[in-house]
Amino acid sequence: MTNVLAGLVILGLAAGGWLAVVNWRLRQQLHDSQRAFRTLVANAPVGVVQADVAGRYIYANEAWSRISGLSPEETGEGWASIVHPDDRPETTARWGEAVRKQQPYTNELRLVRPDGVERTIVAAVHPMKGSDGETSGFIGMVLDVTELREVRRQVLDQTALLKDLIDHSSAAIYVKDAQGRYLLANNRHSELWPAMRGFQLGTTPFDWFPEEVARSFVESDKAVWESGETLTFEESIPHDDGQRTFVSVKFPIRDAAGTTIAVGGISTDISEMQQARRDLADREHLLRSLIELQENERQLICHEFHDGLIQYVVGSTMLLERLRADPALPEACQTTLDSVIDCLGKGLEDARRVIRGIRPASLDDLGLRAAIEDLAGEVRADGLDVQMTIDGPLEQVDDELHTTIYRVIQELFHNVVKHSGTERLNLAVTVEPKAVEVSVQDFGKGFVAGQPTNGFGLAGIRERVRLAGGSYDLHTTPGEGTRVAIRLPLASPQASGPPGNGPP
Repeated sequence: MTNVLAGLVILGLAAGGWLAVVNWRLRQQLHDSQRAFRTLVANAPVGVVQADVAGRYIYANEAWSRISGLSPEETGEGWASIVHPDDRPETTARWGEAVRKQQPYTNELRLVRPDGVERTIVAAVHPMKGSDGETSGFIGMVLDVTELREVRRQVLDQTALLKDLIDHSSAAIYVKDAQGRYLLANNRHSELWPAMRGFQLGTTPFDWFPEEVARSFVESDKAVWESGETLTFEESIPHDDGQRTFVSVKFPIRDAAGTTIAVGGISTDISEMQQARRDLADREHLLRSLIELQENERQLICHEFHDGLIQYVVGSTMLLERLRADPALPEACQTTLDSVIDCLGKGLEDARRVIRGIRPASLDDLGLRAAIEDLAGEVRADGLDVQMTIDGPLEQVDDELHTTIYRVIQELFHNVVKHSGTERLNLAVTVEPKAVEVSVQDFGKGFVAGQPTNGFGLAGIRERVRLAGGSYDLHTTPGEGTRVAIRLPLASPQASGPPGNGPP
C-alpha cells in the first residue's frame, strides 16, 4: 500500500513538472508571437493603430506617424484635429457609431498634416474579440492613397480628354476585336456612315453594311492582323447621296506583352478632295488646251503675216524700186518714191519684229537653238552682254517642250531688260538624260525687301513649268541680282486622274 502511494506521489510530481514545462513553453511561444507581432506592426509599410473599447487610440506605429505627421503620443487625442474640416463631421460620426455598435469601420478621408500637407487615406478598423467573445478594443490599418488617387485623377482626365478628342474628330475612329466586333466607335462614325445610326458595341460590319462592303472591311482588318503593321486603304462606302470614298488608316493595338489584341482604324472622307482633284485636272487640261490653242493661233498669225502682208510689202517695195530706177521718172517723183520705199522698209522691219515677239519663224523652221540665239541677239541689241551656254543635244527635247522653254527664256529676258538694271546676264541650257534645266542669271539690283516676286510674268512662268511637270526656283539678293532656274522632265508627265480604289 505504501509502495502504491509512493508511486502515485512520484507520478503526480512528474506530471506537475511536465505541466510546468508545457506551461512555460506556451508562455514562451506566446511571448515570441507577441514580439514578432509587435515587430511586424512597428515595421509595417502601412499605418497600424489600436484603440480601446471606448474608441480612444492607444497605439500607433511609425508608418502612421509618417502619414499623419503626429507622434504616437499625439495620436490619442489629436487624430481628429488633422482630419480635413470638410470630412471631419462625417468621419467622427461614423467612427462613433462603429464604437457604439462594436462593428468594423472603413472610410476614405483627407488629412491635413501639421505641416499643411494634405494626404488622402483609406482607414479600415475592426473590433478585437476576447476569448469570451466580448470586444476588447479595435485595431486598424491606414493606407496612404494620395499618389494613387492623383494617378487615378490623371487617368480619368486623360480618358475624358481622349474621349472628347475622339468624339469631336472629323474622322471616324473605331476599334475592333479579332472577330470583327466593334469595341469602340466615335460619334463621327455614324455621322459619316448613316447606315450605322443606332450603333451598338459588340456588333460587326455585317450588321450595318451590305455584305460586299462588310467583307472588304473584314479583309483589310485581317491584313493588319496578319502583318502586324499599320496599313492604309481606300474604301468606297454607300451613302445617302451616293458612293463616298474614305482613306482608312488601320493599325494593330497591342498589350504590354506586344500581342495584338485589337485593330484600330481612322477613316477620313476624301470624296470632296477627290472631286476637287478631278476638277483641278479638268482645269489643267483646259489650261493646257488654251495654251496650245494660243500658240497655234500665234503660229497661224505669224504665217499669215509672213506669207501675206510681208510678201505684199516686199513685192510693193521691189516694184517701187524698179520704178525709181526708170531714168524718165521726174525728180520730184524720185524723192517721193524714196520716202515711200523708206516707209515700207521700216514697216517691214516692224512687222518682222512683231512676228518674232509673237512666235519666231526660227522656232518652227530652224529649231529651238536658233530661236534661243535669236532671243539673245535681241537682248544684245538692247546693250546687254549675254553669255550663253547650251550643253547637250536639244534634239532630244520633246517638241511640246520647245515652246515652253522658249516662252520661259523670252519672259525672263524681258524681266531682266525691264527691271534688273544689269549690264550682263548669263543663260545656261543643260540637257540631261531625263530632264532639261534652264538658268537665267542677272547681276542687277535684285528684288528689294518686301517687293513681291509673284507678278504676272513670273506667275505665268511658274504655271507653264508646273503644267509641264517641272520645278521652279528663284533666288534673289538685293543689289547682287537674281537667278531663276527651271527643270523640266523630258518625258511628258502622265495626266493625273482620280486615284483608283485600293484594297478594301
